[in-house]
Amino acid sequence: MKAKILTFSPAGDTTLLDYDPEIADMEKVNRVIAEYEAKTGAQPFDMATGERIEKVTREQQEVLMVHPIAGG
Repeated sequence: MKAKILTFSPAGDTTLLDYDPEIADMEKVNRVIAEYEAKTGAQPFDMATGERIEKVTREQQEVLMVHPIAGG
């Protein structure tokens, strides 16, 4: 099973990280997300629930990093 961390921005959608949640080091996955959030201001959302998440778990299959929109 594969999971994805996707980014959504005015520049377009890209895959930030593909990983297998059954064997992935979830600390590393969350560190990649935290570093990307700190660098860009993008916030992680669970695609299944639409809720903002603090930590990615093995159950989450797709996470979308949403960039802030200027003036929005």
